[in-house]
Amino acid sequence: MMSPLKVLLSIISLFVVLAIVAVVYPDGGIHVGDITLRYPKLTEIFEKDSGKRDSTQEDPEEAIREMMEATKRKEFAAFSDSLKYYENFFKKGKTRFDLPNNDPTWFDRFFLHLELAELDSNVVHIVHYGDSQLEEDRISSAIREDLQDEFGGSGPGMMPPIMTVPSQTTSHSSAGALSRYILFGPKEEEADHSRYGPLAQLAQLDGEASITIQRRQERKKQFSHVGGYRTIKLLTNKNARIKTKLNVNRTFIDTVGTDTEGNPKLKTTTKTVEAGEPKVETYNKLKVYTWKLKDTTSIAKLYLSGYGEIYAIAADGAYGVAVDNVAMRGSSGTIFHRIDSELLAESYKAMNARLIIMEYGGNLVPGTSKSNVEYTKKLITRQIQAIQKANPDADILFIGPADMARQQDGQWKTYPALNMTIRALREVALDNGAAYWDMHRVMGGNGSMIKWVNREPALGFTDHIHFTRRGAAYMGDLFCAALRMHYDYFKFRDRHNISDEKLKDIHQWREEAKEKPKAEESKTEGNEKGVKK
Repeated sequence: MMSPLKVLLSIISLFVVLAIVAVVYPDGGIHVGDITLRYPKLTEIFEKDSGKRDSTQEDPEEAIREMMEATKRKEFAAFSDSLKYYENFFKKGKTRFDLPNNDPTWFDRFFLHLELAELDSNVVHIVHYGDSQLEEDRISSAIREDLQDEFGGSGPGMMPPIMTVPSQTTSHSSAGALSRYILFGPKEEEADHSRYGPLAQLAQLDGEASITIQRRQERKKQFSHVGGYRTIKLLTNKNARIKTKLNVNRTFIDTVGTDTEGNPKLKTTTKTVEAGEPKVETYNKLKVYTWKLKDTTSIAKLYLSGYGEIYAIAADGAYGVAVDNVAMRGSSGTIFHRIDSELLAESYKAMNARLIIMEYGGNLVPGTSKSNVEYTKKLITRQIQAIQKANPDADILFIGPADMARQQDGQWKTYPALNMTIRALREVALDNGAAYWDMHRVMGGNGSMIKWVNREPALGFTDHIHFTRRGAAYMGDLFCAALRMHYDYFKFRDRHNISDEKLKDIHQWREEAKEKPKAEESKTEGNEKGVKK
């Protein structure tokens, strides 16, 4: 067997011999009778080989570019169909949001906060302000239940120290030396200062008092998340001199013997225990007491003694989302510029408020006319800007009025100024960087409240202004469905790493793809005309 070196030397020797033959072989070949034997010269071999490469070899960079372009076309085509589904809803859907600059990514910052809540063990608050449409925790409760189901969280969020209208989700009671002051009611019910806090109201403590919140057992199945509390907060003024004690329910499991097979018998009991000392944070104008509970409780009873201003009590989960229902009967939402801005800012920060919903307009409609609509726009602009000043890190969403009807000539008809009011509110919201959701359009436009009232079961009260509980829940579900479209859009882009720049490229590719058939069709028509001539 030949060694590798000998094999290599043999191959080299063969090539050397062939090269020598090519050199000494006659140029004209060797003639044998009628046959001419030729042997190619080395120059001919290399010239032919070189020529072959020059004429047929592809540019590798060009080949890579073409391959990447083909891959991009395939990818963009797949993305384009899915994006078109979302974008058609954003442009034409009846329940769509109107967004600043028609930017469908407007909710991205808010969604990112929600997704990070569990990782950071944070509770993200959505403060839902509104008029009497929100009383009893209507609309807010449906939004809360849906979002807590998706992003985690529990509890009703912030509640006032004194609640005059009962909630359908949470039992709330207060007793003792508490005096209530509100900014959205009669003048005589206002305080002599502007320190109202995030709920536009406060209770003055002057002695001993208690505040109790607990799950409504009869609503346990309908509102499965709202009754479990893991974090309790109390918001007071900085200079409050208050002693606190929090009692909560705690479940104990004890072994009470064994069964016939020797397994331990367990007995579960629920006892009321003291939650321990709270953590206290002090701001320039605000003091926050926080209890982090070891177990989930469905009742929290807070005992207070001393002197101070109570702005809110909050019951939340360990993490996730909270939706605060802030109903202001008779309000048009024109009071926010009158709340102490620094106190409001500190309250939003303490509660990690990342979305502010302003649901107003119904109380503006009866008095709105062409002569005063510009004044209304300036007034609402002032409110949005007051909240933006207090919380520049939050997004603001304005929900306009639903359809409203009054009797005229014996018939129910939509208020004449409703559409004018809606146009004004939408314009103000968008001009100030806030989103707008049109309940009037969602319902079906003019005359829709009459249909909602006449449905069985009814979705609207016979006053043709307010929703029933069922109607409010339905409206909350429609809101969440529209919001979920944006969240799905957010997740779709995240899964496929579609950045803003890539999104622009896909849109540009789509437009070019549309123009290409038109250009080819135009060229074909031109050729046909030339033939006819």
